[in-house]
Amino acid sequence: MNARHDLPAATPALGADAAWASLAEAQSAEALCRAWLAVLCSLVPDAQVGLLLLQDASGSYVPAAAWPEGTELQRLADIARECLATRQGVRRQHAGHPVQLAYPLAAAGALHGAVVLELLDPSPEAARLAARLTHWGAGWMADLFAQRELSQARQRLDESAFLFEVSLAALAEPDFRQAGLTLVNKLAARFGCHQVQLALAEGQALETAAVSHSAWFDERANLTALARAAMTEAFDQRRPLVWPEAGDATEPGTLCMAHARYAADSGSLALASQPLAIGAAPPFAVLLFERNTAFQPAELKGMALLAGVLAPVLEHKHARDESLAHHARRSLRHTAARLTDASHPGLKLGAGVLALLLLIAAVLPVDHRVSAPAVVEGAVQRAAVAPFDGFLREAPARAGDTVRAGQVLARMDDRELQLEKVRWETELEMAQRKEREAMAQADRVNQRLSAAQANQARAQLDLTLSKLSRVALTAPFDAVVVKGDLSQQLGAPLEMGKTLFELAPLASWRVVLKIDERDIARVQAGQGGELVLTGAPGQHWHFRLKSVTPVSVVEEGRNYFRAEAELAGPQGARLRPNMEGVAKVVVGERSLLWVWTHRFIDWLRLALWQWTP
Repeated sequence: MNARHDLPAATPALGADAAWASLAEAQSAEALCRAWLAVLCSLVPDAQVGLLLLQDASGSYVPAAAWPEGTELQRLADIARECLATRQGVRRQHAGHPVQLAYPLAAAGALHGAVVLELLDPSPEAARLAARLTHWGAGWMADLFAQRELSQARQRLDESAFLFEVSLAALAEPDFRQAGLTLVNKLAARFGCHQVQLALAEGQALETAAVSHSAWFDERANLTALARAAMTEAFDQRRPLVWPEAGDATEPGTLCMAHARYAADSGSLALASQPLAIGAAPPFAVLLFERNTAFQPAELKGMALLAGVLAPVLEHKHARDESLAHHARRSLRHTAARLTDASHPGLKLGAGVLALLLLIAAVLPVDHRVSAPAVVEGAVQRAAVAPFDGFLREAPARAGDTVRAGQVLARMDDRELQLEKVRWETELEMAQRKEREAMAQADRVNQRLSAAQANQARAQLDLTLSKLSRVALTAPFDAVVVKGDLSQQLGAPLEMGKTLFELAPLASWRVVLKIDERDIARVQAGQGGELVLTGAPGQHWHFRLKSVTPVSVVEEGRNYFRAEAELAGPQGARLRPNMEGVAKVVVGERSLLWVWTHRFIDWLRLALWQWTP
């Protein structure tokens, strides 16, 4: 629907023709809004007051026109807010007051504003007519909104095209100097500047890198030095600066004294400095724009947008041209700046805490303890062996049993020994009788022969009695059976000297440590330590090293040295043989950081010794 044609006939009113003429000749959005509201109020019968609210750039709804001009509008605020909130037409009427009408202005699903009218005629017909006329004339506002959006779209498209063009032009140049010169020339043409300068950060100072419309420049010239001072102001403050200072373009607390001095010497009436930075990093370059007309807020916004796009391009071109040493220095400075700026406070706090902890660890002395696998053994071990050849009769003891002194461990079969005892007793008695008979007959030969036979029988009898006394194998002391289980070998033959049981005393233990060869140089006899066993992880046993053997053994691909230690105090009574755990030997005091890192440092020294010629 075209709101500019086929409008209803205007109600005769004073100034209606002038309002239509103003509407037709409007050259700006403000003039169009004032003329449109005047025409609408002249068409609506008995219209007393009119108000047009439109949305501004910040999203707020502000008065765009009032009719008649200078009217007090506070009384229309409530109905306007209700209309904008509900996005529907609102009608209010209070006794003794004019009728208030509010109509929303929407296009393409977006609410752009509202129209508020006061009518002297309270009839519903007048309200409906006013609503129809407002709806009919809203086409002018819809066209205004469409033109505004089209203008904004064209502006964004133009800015994007320029950004794309200037970025490609800078990237196409062979080196940073040519890229900077191309960039400042295009920016000068874009913003109508008679000169644009580019300065590059060199440490904490700036060096002029390019000047528009000039193939070369004298860095020692007075104007060049003043321009660098002006750009340094923006570089140090890390924000764009504009001179002359404007309240809407310059942040509070900024300093522009160097800009004022340069403007006075160069004759430029307007200056703008724009730092170039990537993200939250410190600026690495600054652009200085010079012209004789003041910079508008839209232009300053465009410069900030350009800076965000051009910063990575210039950084890339400059990084490609610099030497390796310069690149390393710049990387170090950039890292140092990142560590001191306000970005990533959590990471920096964590890094600071970590550095503090490392410092404390480097100066805090602690006991250096060498860890080693350990096994518990009895301090004295006795073996119970078979006293003679025979057969096993019974074996009540087995490995792991605790036995008392004199308790039977095993018993051998003594039936053959009993028969042999009877035989030799008989042989002894017969030999003694023959000896007595020979003495009675004074037969010295038979007497000596019978005496020898008696001595032989007596010796055999003593041997048999000795074996019978050793038929039962008993524990020599209170001990635990470390090895031996003959319960499944009853009746089996046993050879004399065969080990049947191994016994260890209950309250006397030793600890055998396997010291890694990387730590053996620090371990000496007499050093103390603590033992924690796998079967009792909550208990600690103190020990002292007795000896360190100089012979190593290979286990699991590593060399270990055997060391023996004795337990201190009565705590060993709760131990059992062959219990395994981890022992830590105190070998001296070192810093906590050294304890954490000495293994790696030792490996690095050995590797360097191996790799160096």
